[in-house]
Amino acid sequence: MHRAGDYNVAYLTNPGITRKAFMASMMATQALYLSTNQLYCEAELLACFQEDGQWIAVLDKTVFHPQDEGQPGDTGRILTHCGERAQVLHTRKVGDEIQHILDHPLPTGMTTMALDKEARQLHSCLHSLGHLIGTIGLQNGWQPIRANHWPNTCHVEFAPKTHVVELDEQTIAQHLSRLIAAGLPVQISLDQTGTRRVGFGDLSALPCVGTHISNTRELPANIRISTRLQQGNLQVRYHIPEAA
Repeated sequence: MHRAGDYNVAYLTNPGITRKAFMASMMATQALYLSTNQLYCEAELLACFQEDGQWIAVLDKTVFHPQDEGQPGDTGRILTHCGERAQVLHTRKVGDEIQHILDHPLPTGMTTMALDKEARQLHSCLHSLGHLIGTIGLQNGWQPIRANHWPNTCHVEFAPKTHVVELDEQTIAQHLSRLIAAGLPVQISLDQTGTRRVGFGDLSALPCVGTHISNTRELPANIRISTRLQQGNLQVRYHIPEAA
């Protein structure tokens, strides 16, 4: 029985070994970002291999959120206990494995992982804003049906329920200002089906596997909102302008 480290050496030196043979020995990556907002962690680098011209690192656990439809993948750096360092250019999920795309390979062993703080904070703010807007819609008779929390394309789309209250930019902005000022703490839980749900204070919790701020007071005041109705559905677009 080979260890993950043995396969890793083979991957770095023998391109004839198949990735399938290596991955058969791997376990799911522990996704620490689902339960903590910490920016650093100690993790064991199990493998580093090249695929399609990219260096991919797989660790036993990670604080890096992978790219999905909800938000971009985290970036940052990995520092080995031998002093070698690599930049994490992108993070993605393949099955139960979270892959970190590096600018160059690293050896297996214990590492310290560190996120890019500003990028993570922006992604978390945008994702949390989407949840608050989703909750505002629910409170006014609109059912969230899809959302995107990527910078520059953030939006939540709603379908009307039986009785709806008209929502425009000013009304949504007023609701958001009230929720931000209330300083509502994030609430993360698992429902009876094992689905992770995220809400703030006593507001409705929505299904989610993304990252979030700890308190609504972390959100900026200069949020830009726009709305439009299309075929009966309401689309709310939002973004946080860059600081001058």
